[in-house]
Amino acid sequence: MLMDRREFLEQLAGISVLVPGLALLPDISAFAQDVHARAKASTGLRTLSAHQDATVRCIADLLLPETDTIGANGVGVNRFIDLLLTESMLESQRDRFLAGLAAVDARSESLNGAPVVSASRAQQEALIRALDVHWPAPVRSPAEAAAVEHAPITAEGGFALVKRLVVLGYFTSEPVARGIINAPIIPGRYDGCVPV
Repeated sequence: MLMDRREFLEQLAGISVLVPGLALLPDISAFAQDVHARAKASTGLRTLSAHQDATVRCIADLLLPETDTIGANGVGVNRFIDLLLTESMLESQRDRFLAGLAAVDARSESLNGAPVVSASRAQQEALIRALDVHWPAPVRSPAEAAAVEHAPITAEGGFALVKRLVVLGYFTSEPVARGIINAPIIPGRYDGCVPV
């Protein structure tokens, strides 16, 4: 599914609902880089079980696989997400994320007879395409945040939560920031006042 740059940035900003206080930070990337550094130094998982971690890694690889550039698993998005769940999310938000992950697994079980990690690659891709209906609209007010938090979690909603955190973890990692996003914000030269 394609989206323009503005829509992508709005959706990335919507992640602040998942991580309290993130919207208040002047530099989200500095916060994320600190989380990456601490996640890299951590010795093991603190919130995700081994199965949940494998599910996050599987979904991350489907979303951002390694090609001629580093993939999501290469930058350790699973450890990044585990640390966010452990240290930066409220318990209710952490529970919602984990329930969403379970809902994705339950959908895979009902469609394929196996959890996401045990399904074939073709089944995994079909599941992700079915769940990736759209990025939810960014939450703009406390009332909207409360409504989202109390709405029942679905496999689509669970996938959207995982996708947002995978994208945040990937694009704020040092290898991606230095090696991939090394392009000018406004490509080309700008001449503001030229004779016509």
